[in-house]
Amino acid sequence: METGQQDVLTLLERLQQVADEIDRLTARRKEAEEARARAEEDLRETQQNLDAYRERAHALDIERRKRELAIKDGKERIQRIKSRMGDVKTSREYQAVLAEMSSAKQTVAQEEQALERDVEELEAVRVDMERVQTRVRDLEGALAEAEQRLKSVMEETEQAMAGHRAEEQRILGDLPQDVVDRYRLIRSRRGGLAVVEARDEACTACYMRIPPQMYIEIIRRTRVLQCPNCHRILVPPREPPQGE
Repeated sequence: METGQQDVLTLLERLQQVADEIDRLTARRKEAEEARARAEEDLRETQQNLDAYRERAHALDIERRKRELAIKDGKERIQRIKSRMGDVKTSREYQAVLAEMSSAKQTVAQEEQALERDVEELEAVRVDMERVQTRVRDLEGALAEAEQRLKSVMEETEQAMAGHRAEEQRILGDLPQDVVDRYRLIRSRRGGLAVVEARDEACTACYMRIPPQMYIEIIRRTRVLQCPNCHRILVPPREPPQGE
């Protein structure tokens, strides 16, 4: 057995455990960050919707006032036309006044119908505004909770992260450089999982069979060996097979 290989394998096992814990804490932080980002985005989109409703309500209110003024002017015009009826001298003049009166009344009727539609839409928009305002308040609360959650997660994991990273650096410093380089390369290519157990003559990561002689060497911890299929570093199971 090559000198120090058992220690190297032990360090590699621990290194993977530490890396897994760092990944777990990193994922926990990322999850909290993403939750905050989603809450922020939901609030932003809902506030944009609220702004759009407000703009529509403002436009409808302006249009309502214009129509009310147009109706008032139209009715005043009708009164002025009526006041001229007594001054009509000829049938032609009378027909002209009637036509003008009919046109004025039609204009007022059209404006009143349009005003009714605008008022109905304005009321509907205001109902939607109230609903969205409630949603905004809810989302503001959700964002505040997400921000507090993120702060708590960062605080809770800070010390553990620092401890694990320090241990990771210590282990890397104790390992031969060629093993460190191999470990880092595998970890970068295999989703962070570089060291795995060999159990029942198979790799527990890719489940491919391992040649019997190679498996014996792994169990005996004679040297650093890699899975022939996925190329991860193989270590014996934490609970050795019966009879070993």
